[in-house]
Amino acid sequence: MDDKIRTVLEGTPDKPPRSKLEPHEDVIRELRRKGRTYKDIAQFFAVHLNLTVAPSTIYAFVRVRARRRQRVRIELPTKPAPSDLRIGVSDADVRSRIEELKRRPPSAESEKPIFHYDENEPLRLTPKDAEESNH
Repeated sequence: MDDKIRTVLEGTPDKPPRSKLEPHEDVIRELRRKGRTYKDIAQFFAVHLNLTVAPSTIYAFVRVRARRRQRVRIELPTKPAPSDLRIGVSDADVRSRIEELKRRPPSAESEKPIFHYDENEPLRLTPKDAEESNH
């Protein structure tokens, strides 16, 4: 990623939470760990936090976060920086090797036809026996 874009992204503030349950995510997770139902958690919030919330809202909140955690686990690693890919070979060495390969004449094997072409027939492999007997 371009350094200029990275700087802009780092300077962009996080959005405020969209859910009123966001500050209580740990409480919900702990109550679920203790085997409480979503209805029990909704009642707990009403009694102890003076927060009215439907059990289905808590369920949806938990589901979304579970999917996010699952997605984070399977995320691919970031690409290594180009400097990490270098193994002590200079660009000039690489370019000279490429030029050397381009200057090489094609091998004799590549000149032998692999396929037999006749526009009135399907394309087919050249039989090795027939090819060898012709030479």
